[in-house]
Amino acid sequence: MRTYKPGQLVAALHAPVTPYTWEVQANLARDTQDTGRIPLRWNRPVLVVGMYASVERNSSVGNLLIPTTDSITCELSANQEDRFTNRLEDTSATGLVSSFVTLEALSVQVPRLTEIRLENASPQIDVAFRWKTNDPTDPTYEDAYCSLAFYCVYI
Repeated sequence: MRTYKPGQLVAALHAPVTPYTWEVQANLARDTQDTGRIPLRWNRPVLVVGMYASVERNSSVGNLLIPTTDSITCELSANQEDRFTNRLEDTSATGLVSSFVTLEALSVQVPRLTEIRLENASPQIDVAFRWKTNDPTDPTYEDAYCSLAFYCVYI
């Protein structure tokens, strides 16, 4: 049996209760490395309690692989200052050093939920999608239509 410290956040295995859903969407072409930063802005403070990532094929070359959420990485930051993916100043990474994480890792997974408090007057999240292993000069994957949905409540 595991014990928890006072004040430690614990989530029951239930869906988060949020009335609002916003989504960032972008085409990640097979002959480019990434989408660049895509801003998502709110008009008042917001709490992000979960995310859902998805990928669809967006071309039909025929001999290329169909991309999945495990084929694509994502960078997530807030208010152009706080990074939520691979905060390099806090960790030591082996291999490739990057601020991107596998897109699938951002989906709500049992039992993980998210608590991202954006308390300033006009909060903004920036999202960028990037291929994990695709070489733009010799593509492995079809074009990908990437989406990251945010489950939110105003605070």
